[in-house]
Amino acid sequence: MTKHHQYQSFLRNFYLSSSLYDFIFAYAIYNLLFSLKGLSVLQISILLAWWAFAAMVFEIPSGALADYWSRKKLLVIAPLIKLLCFFIWIFASGNFYLYALGFLFWSLGSSLVSGTQEALLYDNLVAFNKKHQYEKVLGKKQFYFHLSLAISTITGGIIAHFNLDWTLLLSIIPLLLSSFFAFLIKEAPKVESTEEIHYWQHIKLALKEVKTNKVLLYLFIYSFGISIFGDLEEFDQLYYQLVNLPIIAFGIVGFLWSVFNSIGAYLAYKFTYQTWVFSLFPLFGAALLFLVGSFPSIPMIFLLILSYFITSPLRVLINSRIQHQIKSLSRATVTSISAFVIESSGILITLFFGFISRIWGLPAIYLYTSFFLILLSLWSLVNRQIFTNSISKTD
Repeated sequence: MTKHHQYQSFLRNFYLSSSLYDFIFAYAIYNLLFSLKGLSVLQISILLAWWAFAAMVFEIPSGALADYWSRKKLLVIAPLIKLLCFFIWIFASGNFYLYALGFLFWSLGSSLVSGTQEALLYDNLVAFNKKHQYEKVLGKKQFYFHLSLAISTITGGIIAHFNLDWTLLLSIIPLLLSSFFAFLIKEAPKVESTEEIHYWQHIKLALKEVKTNKVLLYLFIYSFGISIFGDLEEFDQLYYQLVNLPIIAFGIVGFLWSVFNSIGAYLAYKFTYQTWVFSLFPLFGAALLFLVGSFPSIPMIFLLILSYFITSPLRVLINSRIQHQIKSLSRATVTSISAFVIESSGILITLFFGFISRIWGLPAIYLYTSFFLILLSLWSLVNRQIFTNSISKTD
């Protein structure tokens, strides 16, 4: 097999494994499922916070494990752990603690993937002399990720219309396939791996790099800021329920959400050298979310989807710049530190959203996020030189 065919084979298996990991029919309705099974918005918020807390605890240790051990093997194991979540939920029947147990397995599986995928991708591209294509390949990964969400979400909505539990059971199949395609990946040597580094050394090296690299630290802060969309997204199904969207339409909305996000991620590489997007795109998103929170209704759902679309390229761009800034051998661990910051803050934000909803109503969550994005836009404008300096690493 020629090197070109090896490269194409790697990309095919990598795209299939990463996209199937999130080809989950239950994504369309799981928060709605909690609500229909009798859980309050506050209880759901606590579950989501627990989910983020568990992911936070596992994040850095799993990143160090990916640097110390085999990244490929972790990508094989992770889907098998995650599928336990949906298996448990089939039997939960409104039991808060069983839902929490399911989230524990979901968090563990996802923490093994977080950081590992990006590090494995980067090292393989270096091995194939394709490092310059990282932004484009990462954008395509996100494109297929959102495309898989689109298909599974609209299908999951239809399945849920007839039987909610079937969405949980059928979600297990793609995870088995994700593990299979990860097994087919040929793992390249780790970049600059010239000496043996023990497990705990990876954590020390990663923390030292984050502490001494100011540009990397600022990129982490921005990544944390834009991640608020991930916290907000968990309440979207409750917003649909609030405005009386039919359950069967949940899948349709999820499909549109994913399609728009996939397009935004696919086009992200076109903005690689445009630093203005880091200030302007969050500002556009803030304006849309202000309308969503001020006038809750079915038509506002389109503006909500549009806010995700406008800001979706930022995730690809910021993650790419982070990868290019990493200089140490502990690539997956450094990436996991970024995810750790996001997940730890996500616990507080999710609980905060829950209390906001209880006091002022669900739409207030979107108004708060709008205000936060304005602050993020101003912060990135003031620190625009940091984003300019980070470009040199991507040339």
